[in-house]
Amino acid sequence: MGANLIELQNYSLPNRDNLRIAALYPVIPRKTAAVHFDIYDYEMLFNDRKTVDLIRKGNTIGCFYIESPAMRSLLKRLDVDTFEMLTAASSVIRPGVAESGMMQEFIARHHDPRRRKYLVPAMETYLGETYGVMIYQEDVIKVAHHIAGLTLEEADLLRRAMSGKMRSHKAMEALTKRFFESCESNHLSNYVARELWRQIESFAGYSFCKAHSASFALLSFQVAFLKVYYPAEFMASVLSNGGGFYSASVYIQESKRLGLDVKLPCINNSGIEYKGSGKTLRIGLMAVKNLSRTSMEVIAEERKANGKYNSLPDFIIRTKIGFEETASLIKCGAMDCFKQTRPTLLRLLDVYMKRRKILDEKYNDLFINESFNMEEEVKTKFDYSIRQKSLIEYETFGYMVTKHPLDFFEEYTSDGSIVKASEVEKYAGKKVKMIGWYMTSKRIKTRKGDIMKFISLEDTTGTFETVIFPNVYSGVAEKTISMGPYLIEGKVDMQNGYNIIVQNLDLISDIELKAELQLDTAEKIYQPDDEGMREEDFQLAKSLNTEILIKAYAG
Repeated sequence: MGANLIELQNYSLPNRDNLRIAALYPVIPRKTAAVHFDIYDYEMLFNDRKTVDLIRKGNTIGCFYIESPAMRSLLKRLDVDTFEMLTAASSVIRPGVAESGMMQEFIARHHDPRRRKYLVPAMETYLGETYGVMIYQEDVIKVAHHIAGLTLEEADLLRRAMSGKMRSHKAMEALTKRFFESCESNHLSNYVARELWRQIESFAGYSFCKAHSASFALLSFQVAFLKVYYPAEFMASVLSNGGGFYSASVYIQESKRLGLDVKLPCINNSGIEYKGSGKTLRIGLMAVKNLSRTSMEVIAEERKANGKYNSLPDFIIRTKIGFEETASLIKCGAMDCFKQTRPTLLRLLDVYMKRRKILDEKYNDLFINESFNMEEEVKTKFDYSIRQKSLIEYETFGYMVTKHPLDFFEEYTSDGSIVKASEVEKYAGKKVKMIGWYMTSKRIKTRKGDIMKFISLEDTTGTFETVIFPNVYSGVAEKTISMGPYLIEGKVDMQNGYNIIVQNLDLISDIELKAELQLDTAEKIYQPDDEGMREEDFQLAKSLNTEILIKAYAG
């Protein structure tokens, strides 16, 4: 096996001789010349003020397990500032605890000691750490054994049964009967017994054991530390790994908010994956749609073996990559290093591939890098506009780099009445008007059967969460099938993580693009595609297939 693999030693593994491992990556090294910190120094980690502040403020996009809108909201609502509280949060967010109403109760008891009331006094002894709320699987065992009076074996059987591991209906009935009989023997009232059963039954199947929550919280702390001190390397890794809760576009904009200089892919500087260093994040070739993995590897390996590419024909001959893939690289900016406009490079690509056929086996040009009349004739000083480049990026990568989508709606974003995401906490309890671009959404059915929706939005300063209750959603549902931009009016709910309770929602523009990008070739006379186009004419949402939008964003 490769030199990078860790040698398997002192492991009791079955059929060890036949074990085949494709890759086993070493752990992060501790305090070396290249790594100046020890990620396993937990005392340092849990007391690092910048890391704790990042978690407490919910600025955790990209961080394992704590990046979803609900989790980031919970971090702020609980004001999480310790490992123990993050451990609790990692479990209390689980469906059972949340849906039973105990998550809200846990938050209320965390902030108000007067609400820390216990069904029976003994519960303070066994559940005092979590204010009398069951949030871990072990809590089921504690309550069933110490409060209800079941044996430890019966209590654990109940825990496993509630986790869906008991298929026998009769056995479950017997266990239920045994629980209530034991409660009666322990002199618990019928109300207390039923309330204990309700809490156990509501969440046990979804809750974590405490060790599970603690391991999640530990990893969350570690990646939060990396985001604070190594943002470029961290965000590059998140993007290279395919992201987490969000699409790549969200992580790109988060990188910009972190102050990183996000650079376009480049055939001379990009690897296959994203790369971060210092304050720079370089997009990898993997981001270019329709570029095969084989072509990516050829570009990287040929460059490593024989140096950087010095011209378009040099690139074509050395890599032998076809017309379409090369054209994609040109259009998205991956060949800007040749210091020629993209339309010029596209025209030259036509000349080299279709006129001179430099990939023909019989082709042998000793003067490949010299100028020829035809090459000079097709060159143009015109280049794509900022709007066109941004749209190409959107189509090629799935996100914009040169500009944020909202930058094309300046007449709205510069309006003084619009509240920025970074300032929303100043408006607690007040009505605000905000503009946002789509991040993610979730549509749910209420207990009454009505439909409502949560939409996460961002502007150039930060992110914010919106809640659209059924009475409003019924009137705006079709408008939410879009990337935006959204114009939101609503009230800031500071009790639930500064969410915006939407009172009205509109799309800023429904104007279609008036011009389509033109495939420029050597045979055509180049004309700037957006000549005379105004900023307000730019509408990205219409460039996406409506059917795809409905499937992806309708909830």
